[in-house]
Amino acid sequence: MKNKKQSIIIGGLISSAGIFISKLLGLLYVIPLNAIAGADNMQYYGFAYEIYSYILNVSIAGIPYAIATLVAKYSNIGDYRTTLVIKRIAQGLMVALGFIGMSFLILFATPLASIVLGVNSSPESLQITRNVIVLISFALFFVPVLSAFRGFYQGLKEMEIYAFSQVLEQLSRVMFLLGAGAIAVYVFKQDRIWAVYFAVFSTSVAAICALVHIFIFDKKNMPEIKRLANEQEVYSVDDHKLLFKELVRIAIPYLLVAIVGFSNNMIDWLFYTKALEATGVAADLCNYIFGSIISVQVNKVTSIPQILAPGFSISIIPYITVSVIDRKWKELRRHVYDCVDSVLYLAIPLSFCLLFFSRPIMYLLYGESLVTYPGAGNVMLITSSLELGGVLLKWHTIDALFGTLTPIFTSLLMAVGLRKQNFINLIIGAAVKLVFEIPCIHFFGMQGASISNLLSMLTIILLDAYFLKRNYKVQWKYTIRKMVLMMLGVGGMALLCLVFNFIGFNAVGHGRLLCVLILGIQGLLSVGAYLAITAFLQLPQTIFKIDINKMMKRLVRRG
Repeated sequence: MKNKKQSIIIGGLISSAGIFISKLLGLLYVIPLNAIAGADNMQYYGFAYEIYSYILNVSIAGIPYAIATLVAKYSNIGDYRTTLVIKRIAQGLMVALGFIGMSFLILFATPLASIVLGVNSSPESLQITRNVIVLISFALFFVPVLSAFRGFYQGLKEMEIYAFSQVLEQLSRVMFLLGAGAIAVYVFKQDRIWAVYFAVFSTSVAAICALVHIFIFDKKNMPEIKRLANEQEVYSVDDHKLLFKELVRIAIPYLLVAIVGFSNNMIDWLFYTKALEATGVAADLCNYIFGSIISVQVNKVTSIPQILAPGFSISIIPYITVSVIDRKWKELRRHVYDCVDSVLYLAIPLSFCLLFFSRPIMYLLYGESLVTYPGAGNVMLITSSLELGGVLLKWHTIDALFGTLTPIFTSLLMAVGLRKQNFINLIIGAAVKLVFEIPCIHFFGMQGASISNLLSMLTIILLDAYFLKRNYKVQWKYTIRKMVLMMLGVGGMALLCLVFNFIGFNAVGHGRLLCVLILGIQGLLSVGAYLAITAFLQLPQTIFKIDINKMMKRLVRRG
């Protein structure tokens, strides 16, 4: 039992580590891409990925999780023949869905471009937006096929291959988009928009590279799985139609959850710029704030703590599936506590680091530039991209923290079988977001969307926590106590930041090279303060089941 407890945490950490490295690569490439493509063109990149992400998540939603659930279910009882049938069915289904998603984007690229930019946009802007939508559409064919392979090995608890595949995909993408973009702009002297075109198309190239790798891995591992299938003595399910129905039955709730769960992004996409423009902000500045700063810059930074959500969501499915099948409710509750407590312990300091160091982080990654936009009487006004980015990142730390916790609770409800209730909770959360989006932007300006997100996600978390308690007797009092202790660690971080400000130890204004050094020192000392305070309060020892004193003695002996 102890090993299983450690496995779910280790599996979550391995998955999160792979996603973290890929997200870090994704964060860093924006700096040179911004220089190659030009800041004005990055909004087209942001628009393409907003549309792509939503359609991808909806079109394949739940199927990788359904694959992992069924593979975990049948491999747990030694039925490897059925797992191989599931693999073949899933791959065929993903090819079909990928083709449908790709065709949809290509056919509706022009009307989607008009919706994104609005009717008053120039023909050139509409054409560019249409082009990036068509280019991103090809990824909708390859990525679903890749996710079928990943879901299969996720169900077999092969988290290392899952993590490595994520890193390889992102590394291939970064190398292609920067290399092709730089060659197009600097060698062949093409317009800078070509860097955006290659950046968008790089998603397909990266998926193909990851597919080749996982296909090679699959070829090496299939003989062993086939041997186990040939030698198994348990009864196998050979009815393809029955397995397909079971796969769809598990996937449909995930599909519905994805449609509603990603509605916050779509609500922002549909209403943010219009609501902000209604407050008196120029249309060009609204598009720049949402398309470039939020969609490309801020979301890249806030995605760092959010990697814990898919990492642990991937890890918990096979373990909780087995606990539910075996009706081991005490074990299930332990898995829930391990997952939530681990994510909280890691996500809280990461999110508060973004809050405390928002301005220097934006300065380091994106520098500072002047943004001109028309004001009253056609007078051109000027603002700083750093000031806009610093304020927006500070407020979007709400999304960083709660955008990490909400998917964890959603995945837990799905894994334990509370799918209908999960869907209802997400609808309520989406309704809260829809109702408060425009009023929050009206009263709070460009940061209003984060406030509406907070209200929406907090509603979902509280409802999910209630139903886990009601149906599976999950008691949250110990988790709440741990959260209080974690906030004491955050208090130490805040105190240290006040000292930095008092002595003038500021990372902004000294050049980006020195900014790296200063921000690195500040970040390490702040996280160190959090770790020291929480270790004194026995938090990491309790959550991760580690003995720090024993570890220190081993280090001393080795030294």
